[in-house]
Amino acid sequence: MSELEPKLDFNHWDGPRRGVGSRRWVITSTGLRQLTKLRFFKLLLFVAWTAGVAVALAGFVFTQTLSETGWLATLAAKGGPRPQAIMSAVSALLLIYPDILVAGMFKWIFWLHSYVGMMLCMVALAILVPSLITRDRASSALTIYLSRPLTSRDYLLGKFVIIIGVMLMLWTGPLVAGWLLSVLFAPDMVFARHSFGALGNALLFNLIGLVVVSAVAFAVSAFAKTAAAARLWWIGLWIVLGTVAGNPFMPAWVRHASFTYDLGIMRDEVFNISGVLGDAAGVVPMLSAELATEMNKVSQALARDELHGALIGLALLVGGSLLFFMRRVKPE
Repeated sequence: MSELEPKLDFNHWDGPRRGVGSRRWVITSTGLRQLTKLRFFKLLLFVAWTAGVAVALAGFVFTQTLSETGWLATLAAKGGPRPQAIMSAVSALLLIYPDILVAGMFKWIFWLHSYVGMMLCMVALAILVPSLITRDRASSALTIYLSRPLTSRDYLLGKFVIIIGVMLMLWTGPLVAGWLLSVLFAPDMVFARHSFGALGNALLFNLIGLVVVSAVAFAVSAFAKTAAAARLWWIGLWIVLGTVAGNPFMPAWVRHASFTYDLGIMRDEVFNISGVLGDAAGVVPMLSAELATEMNKVSQALARDELHGALIGLALLVGGSLLFFMRRVKPE
């Protein structure tokens, strides 16, 4: 070989070695970094954390209202015998039924917040879905990505953590932060102790939502061939099918084909708002019989007997989605 000809040689890599976790983190961090640069996603973050502040304020007002040392008790002391008597009755109810009043109120707060958190995550996923699998398949980059040492499991896990990151930023993070702030400024530890179970209910629904939404998002991203098609499919499954399922005259199998409809049923079952109102209606007559009657009516209106169908619908949707995108995400 002439000295002027280029010399090809392979040298052993002497640099730092990174494990499997590093490969997965590169996928996750890249996806989240690209998402957080978008102005629209920053707006979603602002709305999400504003909702978290609303949770904290609602919890703060509630704890201050019921406590004997709260601001309402101070105002009642200045209002004369009747306000003082009402406040004493409220405080007595708190001492007798802390599990009903505190846990029930925080369940109600977290139930309302779940609508906001879920909505924001669904909007964010409309942006994220095309970047999960669609673009990699359309550009044939998936074949390169899934060559060794990056496996399909590493690829999917990295993408899945992106969805976890989105839900933590838009839903779970603001929820937990709002609860912590509300109990931090609560005048009594009874509020923290009895609201912890309600927080557990909220986190359970977070987990259910994560599993269902991520499975459907992966299936949509693996099915669509372009970014625009992925967004349209996602919006169709989310809004269009969800609207159709909301029609009470539709057959049960049509309603349960919507994952948003089934998640709504799971939300009501996990938080058990109907039961919360029913329990509270048994306590409130000490203060107002009319209020108790109205709470009973609302409790009966919220009661739903579709859990069995929702569980079957979600199981089929998640299982079918997992099977579909696992067949799609492989070297071609």
